[in-house]
Amino acid sequence: MPQNSPNIEIGRNGHDVIAVVVHKCEGSFGSCVGWLCNKNSKVSAHYVISEEGEVTQLADEKNTAWHTGVVVRHTWKLLKYGVNPNYYTIGIELAGYASNPSSASQKHALAELIAQIAKRTKIKINEETIVWHREIRANKTCPGDWLTKKEIIFFARVYNFLDNK
Repeated sequence: MPQNSPNIEIGRNGHDVIAVVVHKCEGSFGSCVGWLCNKNSKVSAHYVISEEGEVTQLADEKNTAWHTGVVVRHTWKLLKYGVNPNYYTIGIELAGYASNPSSASQKHALAELIAQIAKRTKIKINEETIVWHREIRANKTCPGDWLTKKEIIFFARVYNFLDNK
């Protein structure tokens, strides 16, 4: 179900992608896609992953999606001061709620998508290049406490390795 969000900026203002930001949309897959494709929402993401593991692309990776919002008490070490993080990150929304765990299918789809993005953008898969939204914007909870970077990194590296065979 490919969609196009109108809430993007063409290009990346001269920046290369250095990380992937993971969000939890606080709603169903359909409502998430609908909101991110609504011009009045003024938000978007590059991808949305359903609870069943279906991946939908809403914005081309060469363009800037509006997913991080303002920086609030960040803890992310790779943040570039004075530069909008959207310019150098790819946004992935997970359908569902931060208070609920992600399904195994959704986690595996996330890891596989991150491996694919890493291969295309030449980023390393590690705890600094996979960023929880709350690491940029501390007043957010996404993607929740049910998801661990170690698990996603492990599977992303496996998918990346298998993809190189």
